[in-house]
Parts: sequence; structure tokens; C-alpha cells
Amino acid sequence: MHPSPPPSPQHDPRAGYPPAHPGPGRLPGPGYPPPGAGPGYPPLPTIPPAAFTRRYRTTAWVLIWVPVVLMVAAGALSVALLAYADSDPSNNSAAGYLALLLWGVMLVGGPVLLGAFIPGCVMLSRSSRARAVTRATGYQPPV
Repeated sequence: MHPSPPPSPQHDPRAGYPPAHPGPGRLPGPGYPPPGAGPGYPPLPTIPPAAFTRRYRTTAWVLIWVPVVLMVAAGALSVALLAYADSDPSNNSAAGYLALLLWGVMLVGGPVLLGAFIPGCVMLSRSSRARAVTRATGYQPPV
């Protein structure tokens, strides 16, 4: 019987991660890749100047929370309507139909509300990156 070969050293994909960053207060040289640009990945897009403003961040939070609040309120209202319809089925049956109608509105309106929620998340991410850049470098875009 032949002895098995010694195990090869395991390659750790995290060995080169995170990439070396310049120390605080030093700006990277011209050959330094921008943050987020790794092998095989495109560089991060530039941050729009509006992302540095308080209004941009507030708009992002509004785009995130309005759809969440609407869906939670519609869900709670539909459960309340079903409970009301169940309390007296002979007289309150219209409330059950309203709850079903509300579920249909939620089913159709959910993707529409995602159309506001997802851009709000993207805007919040840009605003957070802008705040991090401001904190690290003190950079403010020209007005």
C-alpha cells in the first residue's frame, strides 16, 4: 500500500483581504486603486454632490419608511376588518369583503411601493458613503 501524499496547504481566499489602505491623514498615491476596486471589480461610482446634503438623506429616509408604514397599516387594517366582520357575520359581512379588497390592493401595490423603497435604500447608501468621506477627509463638494 502506498502512503498518501502530504496534504497541500489550504489556500485561504481571505489572505489578501482587506487590501492595504493608507494610514489616516495620508492620501493615496496615483497608482493606488480606489476603495472598492478589487481584482475583477469595477471601481465604485463617484458620489453625487447632492448626497452630501441633509435634504438628500431626509428624502432617502422618507422613501424607505413611507412604503413600510403603508404596508403595515394596510395589514393591521385588514386584520381589524376581518375581526369586525367575524364579530357578527350576518350584519358585518361587508367588512370582510373590504379586507379582501385591501389584500388585493396590497398585492398590487407592494411592487409599486418597492419602486420607492429600493431607490431610498440606494440613496441612503450613497449618503452614508458621503458622510464617511466627509468624516475621513473633510471633503465637501462645491455648491
